[in-house]
Amino acid sequence: MNRREFLKYVDHFNNKRFDKVAGYFCPDVTLAYPDNFMGPQIPGLTGKTLHGPKAFIANYEALTANVREVLNIGAFLSRGRQFLVELITEFHVLRTPPKGSPGAQWKAGDLIIMNQNVIYDLDAKGKFKRIRIFHHRYLTPHEAKKRIKLK
Repeated sequence: MNRREFLKYVDHFNNKRFDKVAGYFCPDVTLAYPDNFMGPQIPGLTGKTLHGPKAFIANYEALTANVREVLNIGAFLSRGRQFLVELITEFHVLRTPPKGSPGAQWKAGDLIIMNQNVIYDLDAKGKFKRIRIFHHRYLTPHEAKKRIKLK
């Protein structure tokens, strides 16, 4: 996977074409989140792993019902069947998410910007096999604009 190819994936993600996004995944893909990105980290409670394309689609359809998520690409490093991407991820909260749904800690009108690193492992056919997200820090809109123009 190179940066240009990954930008096509990001375009599908940013435009909520989750069926196209899932086309990049192998059937047993795992997507591991490190924590809840907020507060104390409690083993077994704050980490989350999605299993398979259907779980990915369900999770992001639920989130984007209330939140517009936009991925912006920073650094991109690729070697063999692994690559690492720096993401500056914007969460524009359109409606306060219901209790228990993704993003429920946010309120309508919030803008949350996270700087993250994501490691992708590819299978022999070049499909995403394992995705691991690492949270670096929160950014202010001013900090994010220095790196990537907000959309």
